[in-house]
Amino acid sequence: MPRLIHYFIKPTHINFIGARKIAFCFSMLLCLISIVSIAYKGMNFGIDFKGGVLMEVQAEQKIDMKELRDRLSELGVDLQPVGTTGQEVLITALGRGDSEQEQMKIADLIRQELGDEYTFRRVEMVGPRVGAELIRNCVWAVILAAVMITAYVWTRFEWEFALGTMLSLIHDILIAVGLFSVFQLNFDMTIIAGLMTLAGFSVNDTIVSYDRMRENLHKYRKMPIDEMINKTTNEMLPRTLLTGMSTIIMLTIMLFMGGPVLQGFALIMLWGIVVGTYSSVYVAMPVLMYLDIRKTMENKTKNLNPFETPQ
Repeated sequence: MPRLIHYFIKPTHINFIGARKIAFCFSMLLCLISIVSIAYKGMNFGIDFKGGVLMEVQAEQKIDMKELRDRLSELGVDLQPVGTTGQEVLITALGRGDSEQEQMKIADLIRQELGDEYTFRRVEMVGPRVGAELIRNCVWAVILAAVMITAYVWTRFEWEFALGTMLSLIHDILIAVGLFSVFQLNFDMTIIAGLMTLAGFSVNDTIVSYDRMRENLHKYRKMPIDEMINKTTNEMLPRTLLTGMSTIIMLTIMLFMGGPVLQGFALIMLWGIVVGTYSSVYVAMPVLMYLDIRKTMENKTKNLNPFETPQ
């Protein structure tokens, strides 16, 4: 198997660091678009955050989605087929007021319109106050996760690596959230789970590259830092491609076959893996050059063994 892998993925000698300025401009553009979109367009929050009514109903016969949509058009609800029989549908109605009584009125109107033709298997109501609290908790959860990851990297590596990890993580999360803001895609708790998973995947890729970088810094002490970054990135490229492509294949299947519930999670993970792989190369690694990581490593080596002569 290793021979087969090396046959398809051969050693490369790409000058990644030479394109860092173009990559920086591209990253800044994506981040700026995301920030402007979030500030002016906001997020298309789902029922988890905005509040509303979620009802799962079942009919005795196959449901005519067009006819049902016409019957409920005045209520402004969204319909999603559930299951494979065509007899179940998920009805979502976003909140229209500041009280839970408004949600109850919407649920009663839907019940009256559907009558006895449908069986109500599940009815859930989320108040606006609960939605606002969820938004705050999710924001704090993402911030706390980023801080804890950075703190771990700081204790495991040098502070330059921790700073590079944090910048890369902020870059990935901001652009991932920006995608949902620009295209006004539904943003719910599933997307938050995707963001947390994306953070772990992105940091893992960055840390593996950093570990090889630190190993090469000890091994090739006189190699210029730009050549060192290119060497490390090219060495890690086969591993990055294999990991990324295997995950992308799985997420692509989930996107098209996982149903509406998993589509948002699969989409944000797909976009995040592409952006995360890019940031590991063009954000996390160039930061080490600007922070002069070689000088820090040399000073650390001298402090550990002042009688050692660099090779």
